[in-house]
Amino acid sequence: MTEPPSLSRRVLAVGVGIFALWEIVFLPAANLIDFVPRRSDPHDTGPSLDPYQKRGAFTTAEPLQRAAEVAGDVLDFWSEATGQEQGWSLFSPGCPPHSLFQAVELRFPDGGVVEIRSRFEPTDRLNPSPRMPLVHDRVFNFEALLTTPGGFCSTESLKEYPEMWSRELPPTVRDHYRPLLAWLRWHVREYRKTNPDRGGPAEVILKYRYIPTRLPGEPWGWTKPAIERPYARWKPGGATEPGYLPLEGYDPVAERFVRLKAEGQP
Repeated sequence: MTEPPSLSRRVLAVGVGIFALWEIVFLPAANLIDFVPRRSDPHDTGPSLDPYQKRGAFTTAEPLQRAAEVAGDVLDFWSEATGQEQGWSLFSPGCPPHSLFQAVELRFPDGGVVEIRSRFEPTDRLNPSPRMPLVHDRVFNFEALLTTPGGFCSTESLKEYPEMWSRELPPTVRDHYRPLLAWLRWHVREYRKTNPDRGGPAEVILKYRYIPTRLPGEPWGWTKPAIERPYARWKPGGATEPGYLPLEGYDPVAERFVRLKAEGQP
């Protein structure tokens, strides 16, 4: 007769079964939770680890809203703890026809402008130098977070979907305003370390630099210039109106900066 499995083997079998069932639930739930609006943690001043998560509230019933946020926190914790976090959208909806880098402009009261480009933007676009892995990795990922919202906002896409970009792009500044503001403040501090005799800037602008890429069938040689577009603006010396954020978002269709209400404001 076959001996019954030991207690340890039965416990292990049950554990494996529970884990498999949990993964069956977790995988679709972790993707679907991104479509459920969740409020930002007011104590979280770091960059969002999930730029695809829809922010806000989907109901006025606090118990229901809170339950969804707790469920989202549990799913986020498990995805990070087990290395299952999906921070990018694979190849959907396709690769944009450009490389996107950020740059910061310091605009001074006397009319002077200082541009600080990304350290990762190649100076030789035809033969860019390789980048050593893990060097300046934190800065690289921080910049990637700040450029994600406008990744597909090409000139062609703006012409095809103007209402969508005008409606959707400026509010992303509100979604990431804490890391954005920290980034702009850091640039001002670093500049003033090397220029202590110059006063502070009146405006600090984060802008996108779209570098067109060579498409299949196009001849070699660089003929297309970079396209620049503002994304966010901060006025260090300006007073912030109650209920509004200290940052403004740029409407690429109207070609102007717009004020952004703080989260939770009507």
